[in-house]
Amino acid sequence: MTVSSSTIKNSYSGDGSTTAFAYAFKIFAAADLTVIIRSSTGVETVKTITTHYDVSNVGVDGGGNVTFGSAPASGETVVIIRNTANTQTLDLVENDPFLSGSFEESLDKITHQLIEQQEEIDRSFKVSRTNSITTSEFADNAASRASKTLGFDSDGNLTTVADFLPAGGDSAQFTYSTTTTDSDPGSGVVRFNNANLASATIAYIDDLEANGTDVSAWVQSFDDVAGNDTNRGRIRISKANSLVVWAVYKVTGAVVDASGYTKVNLVYIDSAGTLANNDKVFISFVASGEDGAIPGYYYKFDSGTSDADPGAGEIAFNNGTYASATAIYIDDADANGVTTSTDVLTWDDSTSSIKGSLMIYDINDRSTYARFNITGSSTDASGYNKLAVTHVASNNTFSAADELSVHFSRSGNAGDTGSTGSTGSTGSTGATGASGTNSQLSMTFSNSTSDADPGAGKIAFNNGTLSSVSILYIDDADDASADISGYVQSFDDVVNSTARGIITITKEGTASTYATFKVSGTVTDASGYSKVPVTHIVSNGSFSNADGIGVHFSYSGTDGSGITDVVSDTSPELGGDLDVLAKDIVSSSNRDIDLAPHGTGKVVVKGNTNPGTIVFNCESNSHGQTVKSQPHSATVTNVLTLPPGGDQEIVGTTATQTLTNKSIVATQLTGTVANARLDAQLQDVAGLAVTNGNFIVGDGSNFVAESGATARTSLGLAIGSDVEAFDSDNAKTDVTQSFTAPQRNALTSDNDGSFDLNATNNFKCTPSGNFTLTFTNIPDGQSGFILLINSGGHTVSLHTNTKGSATTAATLTTAGTYLVSYLSDGTNVYLTNSVVYA
Repeated sequence: MTVSSSTIKNSYSGDGSTTAFAYAFKIFAAADLTVIIRSSTGVETVKTITTHYDVSNVGVDGGGNVTFGSAPASGETVVIIRNTANTQTLDLVENDPFLSGSFEESLDKITHQLIEQQEEIDRSFKVSRTNSITTSEFADNAASRASKTLGFDSDGNLTTVADFLPAGGDSAQFTYSTTTTDSDPGSGVVRFNNANLASATIAYIDDLEANGTDVSAWVQSFDDVAGNDTNRGRIRISKANSLVVWAVYKVTGAVVDASGYTKVNLVYIDSAGTLANNDKVFISFVASGEDGAIPGYYYKFDSGTSDADPGAGEIAFNNGTYASATAIYIDDADANGVTTSTDVLTWDDSTSSIKGSLMIYDINDRSTYARFNITGSSTDASGYNKLAVTHVASNNTFSAADELSVHFSRSGNAGDTGSTGSTGSTGSTGATGASGTNSQLSMTFSNSTSDADPGAGKIAFNNGTLSSVSILYIDDADDASADISGYVQSFDDVVNSTARGIITITKEGTASTYATFKVSGTVTDASGYSKVPVTHIVSNGSFSNADGIGVHFSYSGTDGSGITDVVSDTSPELGGDLDVLAKDIVSSSNRDIDLAPHGTGKVVVKGNTNPGTIVFNCESNSHGQTVKSQPHSATVTNVLTLPPGGDQEIVGTTATQTLTNKSIVATQLTGTVANARLDAQLQDVAGLAVTNGNFIVGDGSNFVAESGATARTSLGLAIGSDVEAFDSDNAKTDVTQSFTAPQRNALTSDNDGSFDLNATNNFKCTPSGNFTLTFTNIPDGQSGFILLINSGGHTVSLHTNTKGSATTAATLTTAGTYLVSYLSDGTNVYLTNSVVYA
């Protein structure tokens, strides 16, 4: 037969019921067919003849059927393809008859094989007929080819490892460097600030990619999403010839355009494998979306807890423990400068007990939040508003300057009271409830703190803070309009210095809200109300305006008479300070009053606002002498010991007593002392004539007055040997003098580099050529300065007795002006020099 068709494959779709599928080409054996089922996900499974299917019409030109035992499912594809075995079974024996049919069948089989090979070739990658390739072979084994791509090398030949593995998307190729210096990494190079990819926080990317293209504008666009500070985009760095070496980061801030390179701030996300120096890599970038709009108002957190304006655009709580916060202080404008005060003051408008919900969260960390209910009236303060809140829930804590979203959701108003329903059937008896307030008076609370009648049936305090209340203002009538003034004004009837009675005020229906006070003074009958002085004892919760309250009063017992003596107690002790009030401690029958401290103890008279003081009265108590200590400002701690001997008096600064056999040093005497009270030698001095210019000199027996010249002789002071004669050339501190240049250390010009230290201390040297810096006439301890103007850069060397540092000569040789300081020790001169002056 002839082979006129090149069809070798038929394809069908399974439907879950059809089992027979036709093939439209001749086969020479049932095994010449390959039957494949391809699933909907692309998985191909080669089926086995007789196990999964049977073949009919083998050898028939028009083909036959493939019949499955189980129908291929819907979504599966049935592919029947001819796959003739590459064998030749015709054996032509020499001189045997020529069997044309067998010969033709062999030719047909060979044609089938060629058609099948062409079908495979048609499914292969090929070089076009006008193109050329040196070789399409590669020698890499399976291990070398693993996780790598098929491509072309630099000569255009096929290789299993391409020179690059494109990263896809928005990417560029670079060379990786393991160095970590913050500088231009080099042309086409990228490096990080840490060799450990997981620890890197900055990427240094050259302005050129590996092929020399300037990509700086692309890299510097990595921070364009300015509205997303935490994630402006994702960077992936992938090894060019590997699928298993990569690292992923997010860009977290503005990039920095450096000189020839860009610095990109990163946060590590994940990685696989490691990069080696000079690895070819691809950097790909995907930008993030902008942050969504912030719900509510944008504020910044202030960590202070004071009741004050937290600052422009800031919000604060009155307690660092959020669960204990009861007030929020919010500035009149948010962090964008938008005025919010008018809106914020409406947040308490709902007539519901919970005015609304306030949600505050960190816009950069949604897991950090605090939620409160607004449960009271808001206060318009100076530049800020105060919100009365109750904590609901919170997580973590805010830090100073954290960016916050402040969002308020208003509660609906309390609804109208519904109509009374029909009476239901009587239920079973419930458990016994807690005891009620057992109040004697039913009244209504007023939040006014004014000293005035609080209103019919009302009670008010003089302070909004329960612990600071000191007066109760109680109306003359209770809630039932009964006159209670007489009862209230009896609250002070008991004489008790500690408490005349105990008042407990309890909120109706909420026994846990109460305040207990003791009546501490006399009740005042005012106009239509009574004022009861009290001292706070304990309280819990707080009262709101118009709360129903119960007022319960209990009288204290009258103060007892106390003890009248301690005679029966042979060793009484004080349990506290003894307050004598307006009384005295007295004795009778001429008995003494002894104060007897034990051991080294002392009787101490303590000071209060004045120093410690004791007053000794006269016998009639009409005069007194006071002994008191020095004041605190004198910082005196000393011991005053009374004098020994017989009966005597203490002499004071204004006393007139006569002192006998007492030694007094000169520093103890002030004023004029009579001559009669001085010894004989002092009387000699006192009797001398007061003559201008005379000296008082002792002559061996008496003091005499002598002139200066006579006194000098008497003292044995000869001019020239014992004293120096007057010299007009001597300098005086109180007279203007004229000094020579050496005396005033004036600058002496000496340009040859040799300095005579007998000439002066300070020199100016402007050399005209090279010189050796030398000193002559070197004394011990002389110091000074040399102004060296070496504008010509002449070579300076140091004499052997001139000592400098290892760089002194080289420094001074450099052209410039220098200030050289020196100090001599009698043999050598030691130098220090300044830097060059401009």
